[in-house]
Amino acid sequence: MARRPRSRTSARLPKTLTGLLAAIALAALAALGVKTDGFHGKPSTPPTERPTAARTTPAPGDLPHTPNTFTAAKKALYDRVYFDHRITLYCGCAYDADRRIDLASCGLQSLAGKPRAQRIEAEHIFPAAQFGNFRPCWRDPGAFPECVKSPGKTVSGRECCQKVDPVFEAAHNDLQNLVPAVGEVNGQRSDFGWGMIPGEKREFGRCDFEVDSSLRRVEPPEAIRGDIARIMFYMANTYGFNLSNQDRQLYTAWSRQDPPDAWEVERNRRIEAIQGKSNRFVADYAAIFGKAAPVAAEPAPVAPAPANPAGWNCGTKSSCGQMTSCEEARFYLTQCGVSRLDGDGDGMPCASLCKR
Repeated sequence: MARRPRSRTSARLPKTLTGLLAAIALAALAALGVKTDGFHGKPSTPPTERPTAARTTPAPGDLPHTPNTFTAAKKALYDRVYFDHRITLYCGCAYDADRRIDLASCGLQSLAGKPRAQRIEAEHIFPAAQFGNFRPCWRDPGAFPECVKSPGKTVSGRECCQKVDPVFEAAHNDLQNLVPAVGEVNGQRSDFGWGMIPGEKREFGRCDFEVDSSLRRVEPPEAIRGDIARIMFYMANTYGFNLSNQDRQLYTAWSRQDPPDAWEVERNRRIEAIQGKSNRFVADYAAIFGKAAPVAAEPAPVAPAPANPAGWNCGTKSSCGQMTSCEEARFYLTQCGVSRLDGDGDGMPCASLCKR
């Protein structure tokens, strides 16, 4: 027996009833304060991202008192934080009060012909592009009247966010997230994320700083991995930026392998005095990571405490590549507390200089 075809009216009726019931359900959920984004066809997060639990965006009043402009932030970074510690983070290059870089001090002579290698730049450890790209002002500056210069002309996403987004502006100018870097190295890093890169590719002379543009990943030297990890944790905690579970595991491992040294603690203290907020991942290191930061090692028993005939000053050097002798290295280890010089914890710094 042939089926009687359904009329268009009867076919529409279930859909109408379904739509009505859905509308009632949505209204009820909304009244209860339940978010209903999923009912509107919002795509789910790709499985590869796996964000951690959502964080709350801080209110403007809860933000650190960061400099009002990036120009002011750079001036504070150079003149008030690093004024007596003129060393780049990534490669440990010395620079002077005029920000002229001594590329030989860190084995970057091969970059001497590159103009950008001659200048110091204030580098964002947590790239501005990474936390800005999720903000409306970055993605669509034309939607903000303050960011429209004239019909059809708008400022960049970065500039727009600095105008209209207090959270972005504070994060962009936060001194905790800024470090001095050789411009050429900063440029090669771009806005790539931190991680491990297979193999041991050296692109920057003695500096163990590896960049893989195909993976959009950067592997920093072992001696500063903890510094980077604690800054990334600070930015996520302070501004509500998400870190993937994989990143959190990596940064936790890095922080435990490379505890804060005396300079990192002092840097945090100086920035807190300026901005009114400490990086608790440095200040409360033992409580958070379950181990105490090491105390500066005592001199090896076979040698006396180092003299200082050359007039060495604490705060000017921080890596073995900058040391000219074993005596100088031991001075910085024992008198200045630069514990990263003693990577294996045997009390003897810079094995290449201080062979037993």
